[in-house]
Amino acid sequence: MWYVVQTTSGQEQDCLAVCRAKIDSSLYKEMFVPLYIDKMHFRKQWHDVKKVLFPGYFFVDTDDIDDVSKELSHIDRLTKVLRNAEKIAPIQKKEQEFLRGMMNEEYIVECSKGFILGDRVCITEGPLRNHYGFIQKVDRHRRIAKLEINFFGRLTPVEVGLEIVARLTEEQFEKLKKDRLETYEDAGEKSVRIKSGVFAGMQGILLNTNEKKDEWRVRIELFEHPTEVVFARDEIEVI
Repeated sequence: MWYVVQTTSGQEQDCLAVCRAKIDSSLYKEMFVPLYIDKMHFRKQWHDVKKVLFPGYFFVDTDDIDDVSKELSHIDRLTKVLRNAEKIAPIQKKEQEFLRGMMNEEYIVECSKGFILGDRVCITEGPLRNHYGFIQKVDRHRRIAKLEINFFGRLTPVEVGLEIVARLTEEQFEKLKKDRLETYEDAGEKSVRIKSGVFAGMQGILLNTNEKKDEWRVRIELFEHPTEVVFARDEIEVI
């Protein structure tokens, strides 16, 4: 189960390192600071920069939280396990599943990609693909999506990376789709037709699949350059 430990904002990684060094590793499965990839522009280029998803907190995955909490109390830093009323409690199962679905194996939320269609955000790839409904605001200049998610029983604002490649009206998008409708006859490549969603009716080339995650990556001739879009298996058909 995942428990949340409060610490000093800006010192999450330093505190985590101290806790890992001083707490018996047999008491927990993992300690980690959830991160996200922020696209930052400096030295005339865009760079991937890791930032803390929940400033002032890190997580402990353990079945022995009482023993871990005792160990934390002996550490000369601000480390306090969050409680529900007076009782130490893990985050809710649905909250843990949501965060696990957003993060990769290194507990990092990768940057997503998408475009804006009218007043809707359409995600083409990345962790926001299945969670776009949580997006409250998009900052195209900073390449950031601002979300509100359930965290420890309350709505909490967080930021994650989102690269918007275009902004279109419904009319512009329908014209673009019409212009791009074509049959792919590339030798050795598998063509697919999209069955649902905003890309319904279009065709593309299947690039690769990840059946475990139900991710089917398709190349579509959409904008000024080919666009890679990730679909679930039931959203496409091989032709």
